Amino acid sequence: MQQQYTDLLIDALLDEGFTVEEAQNLVRLQTKYEEQAVFEITNHLEFARWLVEHKRLSDW
Repeated sequence: MQQQYTDLLIDALLDEGFTVEEAQNLVRLQTKYEEQAVFEITNHLEFARWLVEHKRLSDW
């Protein structure tokens, strides 16, 4: 399924005039960006959990 999505993205970029190499680089860049965003969100959630567990933060 991921490969189909990637292929569609590359096809769309090719339709816009990008070369195959440029399209592949843009898709890789997007993937890296999304992975970094997930990593940051996970870190924030883990920190919030730590704060709650150590009674430094509550929902009050």
